[in-house]
Amino acid sequence: MATVTQTQTKSQESKLKSKNKNLEEATNSNDLDTVLNNIKKVDNTCSFTKCKNRTSDFAIQCKYCTGRFCTTHGLPEIHGCGEAVRRDEKRTFLHPHTKLSQEKHAQASDKLAAKLKQMQFERKAKQCKGKK
Repeated sequence: MATVTQTQTKSQESKLKSKNKNLEEATNSNDLDTVLNNIKKVDNTCSFTKCKNRTSDFAIQCKYCTGRFCTTHGLPEIHGCGEAVRRDEKRTFLHPHTKLSQEKHAQASDKLAAKLKQMQFERKAKQCKGKK
């Protein structure tokens, strides 16, 4: 298990290094138009290591690593985000309910406070009737 995560981190580091290297090569020119075109070319290629397919027409954006991939490498399990998918799906399965937003939390809190106040008032009224 440890070797798998070490391999994944090494592959992610190598992807980042190759992407940075490509960006450095793209920004070597002094002409702004050339630099912008080169960066656009770098950004329009698959983020998978050693894959040079174009992603300008159709790309799949990974929600785990935010990389742009061609259709061949679009699945997270293929390009190296399989462990992140597994963790996310496990968390979703174990805790299916999402947390309330601040507004909904405030509404629920107010409703609970009103209900408790009403119950307390009813309790006092019953005590008064019983003593007479």
